[in-house]
Amino acid sequence: MDQEKVEALAFRVIGEMAASFSMALGHIGDRLGLFRTLADAGPVTSEQLASKTGLNERYVREWLKAMVAAEYIDWDPITGRFLMTAEQEFVLANDDAPLSAGGLLQFTTATVLNTPRVIDAFRSGGGVPYAEMGDDVNAGLARLFGPGHTHFLVSEWLAAVPGLAERLARGIHVADVGCGRGLSTVTMAAAYPRSRFLGIDNDPGSIDRARRLAADRHVRNVHWVAAPAHHVPAVPTHDLICAFDCIHAMVDPRATLRAIRAALAEDGVCLWSEPNASDNPLENRNPVGKAFACASPLHSLTVSLAHDGEGLGATIGERGVRELAAEAGFAGVEKLSIQSALSQLFALRK
Repeated sequence: MDQEKVEALAFRVIGEMAASFSMALGHIGDRLGLFRTLADAGPVTSEQLASKTGLNERYVREWLKAMVAAEYIDWDPITGRFLMTAEQEFVLANDDAPLSAGGLLQFTTATVLNTPRVIDAFRSGGGVPYAEMGDDVNAGLARLFGPGHTHFLVSEWLAAVPGLAERLARGIHVADVGCGRGLSTVTMAAAYPRSRFLGIDNDPGSIDRARRLAADRHVRNVHWVAAPAHHVPAVPTHDLICAFDCIHAMVDPRATLRAIRAALAEDGVCLWSEPNASDNPLENRNPVGKAFACASPLHSLTVSLAHDGEGLGATIGERGVRELAAEAGFAGVEKLSIQSALSQLFALRK
């Protein structure tokens, strides 16, 4: 046994423990507006931040010290005041930023809270249904993938498929399966008012929020269906069907892919994204791969197995995408050169 490797692993686990606590405290800061208030206020003492937020100063002081240790915020030892750099503000206090971490903090903490139920599933099978995961999981997922949909979906992802943006501008039929709270659907519909959009998701609460989002943004060229993804209507056929980071978590992903193909026009395209991870465990020894591999049994796997689903998990990778697409009858699968920080994108054709 290599003692250096033993010590390295032990200290890595300590680091992971620290990271877990940092995420929980980061979620508290996000939830209670501490990051945003600190960003707006500039250098402050713990007393000043507690006063501005209406929170208990002793907790605020300890939170601030922890966040300095985590390097989420800074501290000036001369003035004794706490502050955020421009980079820290961009990531932790700005939900509109392309690399906003708010969704990461919210989703991670809420997901870990379901650990006792997942332990039961390890022993007895089954899983934790998505509807019972809690609103923070739902909201956290929306925020997690929201920056990509807001900043890159129209300008980069759709534009990466030759001729697609021009067809959308002229007017086509589009379905967004597994649309969640509808940000991806509404973003596309707002950019292409001549096209008609369908958002479909199995979670009625998410569809209700999607409807409100469309109404708030005055987007009218979209309608919503609360139903399993494999119920996507084949009439009329759709020129574009999107499935963003959802196929792997479905109860019956193969039926969904067959339904997508059946509902796709002969010259249509399916834009499918999956987590930026691999089916080879060794290839996930990087921050994004590790995040999805570790989240998978706590979320993607268990929400599928809760309904006796296939339970693909979040790390099917490119090989899994190609195998599933071929089985569903798709003739072509192209991995797009435009990739996001969290997802890899594929264009499928009949």
